[in-house]
Amino acid sequence: MILHVDGDYFFAGCEIARRPDLRGKAVVVGKERGIVTALTPEAKKLGVIRGMPVYQVRKLDKSIVILGSNYEIYRIYSKRMNHIVSRYAKIVESYSIDECFADLNGMDTILNKTFEEIACSLQNDLYIELGMTFSVGVAETKVLAKIASKLKKPNGLTFIYKENRNEILANTAISKVWGIGPKSSQGLYKQGIKTAFDFADMSLSQVESICSKPHRDIWYELNGVSIN
Repeated sequence: MILHVDGDYFFAGCEIARRPDLRGKAVVVGKERGIVTALTPEAKKLGVIRGMPVYQVRKLDKSIVILGSNYEIYRIYSKRMNHIVSRYAKIVESYSIDECFADLNGMDTILNKTFEEIACSLQNDLYIELGMTFSVGVAETKVLAKIASKLKKPNGLTFIYKENRNEILANTAISKVWGIGPKSSQGLYKQGIKTAFDFADMSLSQVESICSKPHRDIWYELNGVSIN
């Protein structure tokens, strides 16, 4: 089983963890760049989106708190995140400043906990010790785990097993699959492949006839076969 941890609105979350008085407020990060790089759900409700110019944000609502980025602080929180995850897994792979993967295989025996209990305890530790929320996904492969962590943000916890895999993939747009970019997803969509299930349900020979090796690897991962 592979676990994926994804920091919710990470840069804004770090700022709120440092300044609890901002909790529950509409907070936007990116003042120094002039564009929004992170935002809280409260800011999203007011119409803010990532990439929006800061001057437009100011026009939306005067209550929105606009902050500059502090990447050194974000790196510290990222290291702390990985350190906490390492308590529950022997192998932790940092994917980006706000994401990491962890190999849980065998940890149920070592920790004397089910995978569900491990994920719940980990998510709780992250919140208590860092003061911010993280969405967690657990599945057989990295691609599936990353799909799982995105399903119930923020503060979501989702497991993908063989029993519910097809249902979840059928409700996941092909463009939302990690590793399939806009151009590739458009090409697949034109061929009637609209969801992750449509892609996973293809035969290997069909995949090999229209896709490159990286996409073949994704096909394997969507079908529960770990490649990376």
